[in-house]
Amino acid sequence: MGDTNMPNQAFPPVPPTPREYWEDNDWANTHIAEIAAAYPNLWVAVVDKQVVASGKIISDVRKAAETKTGKTHFPVVFAESGIHVYTGQSPFSNQD
Repeated sequence: MGDTNMPNQAFPPVPPTPREYWEDNDWANTHIAEIAAAYPNLWVAVVDKQVVASGKIISDVRKAAETKTGKTHFPVVFAESGIHVYTGQSPFSNQD
């Protein structure tokens, strides 16, 4: 079935997610109505309980937030406004 000659590789442990990530994620979830009103149908990056970047393409939003804040662990949420119905295609085809 599988290649039994593959060497065993030890991978380093995944570091824990920073506490600030979860605080920002909770803040975004609590304030999603206001975020959606201000940034309708956009991806939004949240750092230190504030929106630091937004846009239509999630990878661009992530890069902008990293450049602006120097951080790499932060929530990016979709500020959905209204009801969306997707048929026959991925709703987020612009993702990496």
